Amino acid sequence: MPKKFIKFEDKQTAIMNRLILIGNGFDLAHGLDTRYNDFILWYLKKCFKQAYIQGQYVDEICTIEKTHLAHQFSPIGDPISDYIGALYKKNELHLLFGLSKESFYITTLRNRAPKQTPFEATLKLDFPKKLLLQCNLEKWVDVENEYYTALKEILNSKLNTEQKEKALDKLNLALNLIKKELTEYLGTIPTDIRQPAFNDILASPINRNELLKTNLARNVAPKDTLVLNFNYTDTIEQYIQNNAATKKTTINYIHGKLNDPHNPIIFGFGDELDADYAKMELEKTKGYFEHIKSFGYFKTSNYYNLIRFLDSDEYQVFILGHSCGLSDRTMLNMIFEHENCKSIKIYYYQENKQKNNYTELTQEISRHFKDKLMMRRKIVSIDKSSPMPQVE
Repeated sequence: MPKKFIKFEDKQTAIMNRLILIGNGFDLAHGLDTRYNDFILWYLKKCFKQAYIQGQYVDEICTIEKTHLAHQFSPIGDPISDYIGALYKKNELHLLFGLSKESFYITTLRNRAPKQTPFEATLKLDFPKKLLLQCNLEKWVDVENEYYTALKEILNSKLNTEQKEKALDKLNLALNLIKKELTEYLGTIPTDIRQPAFNDILASPINRNELLKTNLARNVAPKDTLVLNFNYTDTIEQYIQNNAATKKTTINYIHGKLNDPHNPIIFGFGDELDADYAKMELEKTKGYFEHIKSFGYFKTSNYYNLIRFLDSDEYQVFILGHSCGLSDRTMLNMIFEHENCKSIKIYYYQENKQKNNYTELTQEISRHFKDKLMMRRKIVSIDKSSPMPQVE
């Protein structure tokens, strides 16, 4: 009886792709001041410095007038920046605009003086006031989450249609102005700082031990790698350009890129799974969707290219500095629950020997899964994960 020859699949050639999610934590790991708190401080210092030098500062967000008491600031160094920095450390930035019972007063004088106001400052819009009141050392302001919260407050208010539209116009105007200032601020930040350990991560093979179910007999290089960059900055490019180990790597600036008119910045919120979003769709009031990210994605082919990559083959996800918050919930749900997603590996922030944010990140990731059993199968455990490199 003739022998039957069984054709075995060559496990060594089994390959898959890799998707790398780059978030603001990646820039922070390079020592870049890209928190929203950093941006708010930069904006305040810019405005008050100009008012101090020229006597007045006016834009669509605020008006600042210098009073006769401003001369009492020390002429040495950078007194306005020092003063605003001191207020920030004491969680008292709100005093700059009189957003409390106290007033903005001088403490950095040559001689101690009673409470005196060197500037008369006014914020013209409610949303910047809300951000300023939350900007302190203990809390990171998340502008996009705060924007969506403000949207929902208008939605669930007892205002009539006309009043809601006026409120939405003011809110959307405020976010447009903040987006403009943020773009200017990020353009002042150098992004040519390197941490060699990231080269190893970007060029690392697919590790079969990080996959719950696999036919890989050994670790293999990913077939293709897509870097999904949620940042507007180009910090990641210094690791990809002219690097033979990453020649099959593509960068997708999914939220736009600084100074690129063909890839405009997308700034807003992206949680279409929220119950209140469904209520917004039923509203006759206009203005709810001006800064919903999904509609910004139609301005380029970035989202389309992401979907093509997800559908093309199985992939492992690396998370480098993305907080996995709700502002990108729709997209992250699509990525994580996709049938081709086989593994999610977290590069967590190690604050000290005892404390890291691995558990916090798993909790955030879980919010993007409808199927919790699937979530537990895909997330790589901490003993197989690694802390994210930090630039000294």
